Amino acid sequence: MKEERILIVEDDISIAENIQEILELLGYVNIDIANSANQCIKVIKKNRPDLIFMDIKLKGDKDGIELGEIVKQMVDAPLVYVTSYSDPTIIERAKRINPAGFIVKPFNTNDIHAIVEIVLYNKRTKPTTETAAVKTAADSPFLVTDSVFIKADNAFEKVPYEELYYVEANGNMVTIYTRNRDYSIRKSMKEIEEILPSQLFLRVQKSFIVNLGQIESFNTKEIFLKGGAAVQVGRQYYNSFLAKLNTITES
Repeated sequence: MKEERILIVEDDISIAENIQEILELLGYVNIDIANSANQCIKVIKKNRPDLIFMDIKLKGDKDGIELGEIVKQMVDAPLVYVTSYSDPTIIERAKRINPAGFIVKPFNTNDIHAIVEIVLYNKRTKPTTETAAVKTAADSPFLVTDSVFIKADNAFEKVPYEELYYVEANGNMVTIYTRNRDYSIRKSMKEIEEILPSQLFLRVQKSFIVNLGQIESFNTKEIFLKGGAAVQVGRQYYNSFLAKLNTITES
């Protein structure tokens, strides 16, 4: 019996069960199946997988490539794409995620066996220096790491991140809402995303970036912040948003 936990993300139940049966024949017993992006995120939060099989052409708001980008932020698990497509455009998009491999439909037991053994072996023997390099790259290059300095009139004003509530786009301007005042500056949302630390701030709609620490409550359509503001959540952003939060649900 092999203890590694494997997650299968596939909306075609017959294909998901086929992969599951093959894995069980190979001795893997800790297997989870998710048929959507939302269910995938819930499973990862509950049971951190060691390996993920993911269909590229998932139905719903996000395909397997978009979901893969979210998953990579949640868990350090190799991702194997399952696909029946050889479209160069799809392959190029998938390569950005740096997947551990591809399985092409139709597949057989030998295909699954080979990819699982190679990917899990590489995961077990991955050099520790790689992990160290990632941590170093994540370190901030700035000496002041708890605040941002915003130009207002003729001076830069220090704004602690905990006092920066959210950012709203308005044409070619953005408004930064903080505890003491609002700042309107000529910047794009993409530029603001790159400036604010991603572990604290997240884009939740085309026109909004929120401070995750300021959230009081939320549903699938709105986020309610401590200062009383309500921010809409874009449908295509919701799963990315949910993946960033530690949640408890009934199931």
